[in-house]
Amino acid sequence: MTKMLRAIGNDMEFFWANAHPDLVLEFPYASSLGWPQRVTGYADIEQCVANLGDALPGLSFSDIRVMPLADGNGALLEYRGSAQNYDQRHITLARFCDGRLILFREYFDTTEAARALSAGGAQA
Repeated sequence: MTKMLRAIGNDMEFFWANAHPDLVLEFPYASSLGWPQRVTGYADIEQCVANLGDALPGLSFSDIRVMPLADGNGALLEYRGSAQNYDQRHITLARFCDGRLILFREYFDTTEAARALSAGGAQA
């Protein structure tokens, strides 16, 4: 999961090789930024990742801590998201099916994201 997280926006071939065909991205609080709360399908996820890269140039993830779930089919992740004018902690629930990522539900402080977008002049 650490490699997949670091691959977002950098090595999408690796990401997709380890993603389930029915992958769902969920951002429960993102609607306050005008972003979708749920993204499904290869094309829409690719567009979401591209939009995120445009909105927060240089976005990368570090200090990744992976805590496997008791059922063996998921993990809770805690990590830092950083970009120009952006630095905050994220929490994600990751679920797997057949050993491939099928759900990526990310929680983050939308106030901090909005501040970074305003400071950078980017549009969400």
